[in-house]
Amino acid sequence: MIKHLSGFDLLGLLTFAVILSCTGPLQAQSLTQRIGFEIGGGVMRYGGSMPTVDTRAAVSFGLHYEMTDKIHVQLTYTASEAGGGDSSLVNSQHFGNDTRSNTYYFRSNINEFTLTGSYDFFNLNEGYKFTPYVLAGGGLYNFKPYQVVQYTNDKGALRKENLAMKQVEPFTNWQVDIPLGLGIKWGISANTQLKLEGKYRVLFNPYLDNFVADGKDDHFYSISLGFIFRLSKISGGYGRPAGRASRKDCNCPPVY
Repeated sequence: MIKHLSGFDLLGLLTFAVILSCTGPLQAQSLTQRIGFEIGGGVMRYGGSMPTVDTRAAVSFGLHYEMTDKIHVQLTYTASEAGGGDSSLVNSQHFGNDTRSNTYYFRSNINEFTLTGSYDFFNLNEGYKFTPYVLAGGGLYNFKPYQVVQYTNDKGALRKENLAMKQVEPFTNWQVDIPLGLGIKWGISANTQLKLEGKYRVLFNPYLDNFVADGKDDHFYSISLGFIFRLSKISGGYGRPAGRASRKDCNCPPVY
């Protein structure tokens, strides 16, 4: 029967056998030992048609799953804002609702859900204290442009008001994006990681600022600092080789 297998089939079976023989220590862990909870915070900036851009706060949390020692999957929710403006644009002529100000200025709430895969260059579970990594995936986000209007009321008090904008063109507030990023992780304890991450989102619409100028799509990017906490503790762990020392005695070729 083997004679009917192609070279690619044999290579695939061999690779599968090698992976099974060399990933025993990881498979022996319980599901909760391979899952971590992520939480982080940082800043976000948008890029689009507006020359003046705000830097807004961003927070995120999610789940982190170790498929192997170096290949991980993340399910993340991020909440932030885009903001910017152009004082040369007349607000009333560019779909703004504020009749008290001529300056076009917008903000847009962003709620994003992403599923990404990441690759660690070093193995924190075999004694490395830190590792750079890269990530990519897909996402779904909701945004809603609005204006922040600042004015003085009849009693002389300063007030701010959020006003919904008319859409520059018909569009849906739910859109897809492609997150791309890189970062560095540190194993600060046996079951806790610290990570610094930069992430860029490729968008497929120009409506984040509710203004269409050059036909180019908008984008946004973030820088965050966060933690990963393993749900169930293991011996050894990040930066401590004792928990998976048997992998070094596997006598099989590396699979990463």
